[in-house]
Amino acid sequence: MFANFHLIHPFIHSIGIMFLIRLSAFLFFVFHIGFSYGQWTKKASLGGVGRHRGTGIAIGNKGYIGLGHTNGTGVNIDFKDWWQYDPASDSWTQRADFPVLIHGAVSFGTETKGYVGGGSTLGSEFFEYDPVTNVWIPVAPCPLTPGDVQCFSVQNKGYVYQGNQIVEYDPTTNAWTMMANAPIVFGTWSTSFASNGSGYVKSGSSFYEFKPSQNTWIARAQFPGQTSNGGAGFYRDNKGYIVCGYVAGLSVVTNEVWEYNAGENQWTLIDLFPGTSRRFPVAFAIGRKGYFGTGTNGVNLNDFWSFDYDPLGTQELILNEVNCSVFPNPSSQDIHIELNSALMSLGLSARIDVYTIDGKIMHTEALEQAHITLSKFQFGEGTFFCKIQMGNQSVVKKLIFN
Repeated sequence: MFANFHLIHPFIHSIGIMFLIRLSAFLFFVFHIGFSYGQWTKKASLGGVGRHRGTGIAIGNKGYIGLGHTNGTGVNIDFKDWWQYDPASDSWTQRADFPVLIHGAVSFGTETKGYVGGGSTLGSEFFEYDPVTNVWIPVAPCPLTPGDVQCFSVQNKGYVYQGNQIVEYDPTTNAWTMMANAPIVFGTWSTSFASNGSGYVKSGSSFYEFKPSQNTWIARAQFPGQTSNGGAGFYRDNKGYIVCGYVAGLSVVTNEVWEYNAGENQWTLIDLFPGTSRRFPVAFAIGRKGYFGTGTNGVNLNDFWSFDYDPLGTQELILNEVNCSVFPNPSSQDIHIELNSALMSLGLSARIDVYTIDGKIMHTEALEQAHITLSKFQFGEGTFFCKIQMGNQSVVKKLIFN
């Protein structure tokens, strides 16, 4: 039966070659676009080693991450390396080192320059980074001695806060100006982001907007998530986002992704970060995409991710339409989830994932119908997160079995 093997051998050989070519093309595609997890895509890891309490900013259409430290062995190791990220090529390039070894530095970026200072080493000293000349130069010292907070820029001016004080830096005059005190004292490892006209600061559950044009602070809707502090924030597409952080003590970290709608003054838990839960990461936005990486959960991380949530991305499916009813909740027996049957009829791929509060997946199931029942017998007593995904959009609900 093998008499004609010499005739079919070239055919098999050609199939093998075609398979290898296609496999190579597939691997090239995967490694150049990263792996996609719904709204999140894993990108090229930071060129330097894993770290936390580093700093990250955007300058124009490039991102920058560096500095920080590791201390898991009890020995503190500070860094001063500075890396440039190019979203177009998904690549990192090492640039000129920062002038000193440092962790907990604060930073902000404008369209053309970056500014870094404070932290564990510098006190009130700040440096300006010019990406064109790749040079760091000292600028006027800050009136404050900030550290381990995330500062922001609004209309090419920087804003640095410490306690309940905030100062404005104007690059055109190389001068700092004291602004109106905040109504509360912001704690260490707070999180901030900025829109075109305002800066926003989260400290614990407190959340405030600072309007530079009016030099005023306004209390906004309290942050409803688990994160005490130590998360990272960015602003894109007219929404603010806070990702990960620690819960009460440093040993517990979360993977929650919260979206803030300033127009509605409302927070929504929109996703669970698909990577490792962590504290002390960095984040920034370039164009319509957010970027997030580094941090620690006891292990120092150098992974890097992009976030690109487009509510019109799948047959004009918008997040509010993914709405579902969850009842009774809390429950001592079963929790029922009722989905939008009209959306189910579109034939979109749908699934449900149930996680513990620290991000461990408990259950995954493809959704074939609009009704699903989850039982306390499956998960036990406690609080869980339920992520429902349709197409490339998702919504997250909290489940409580008591």
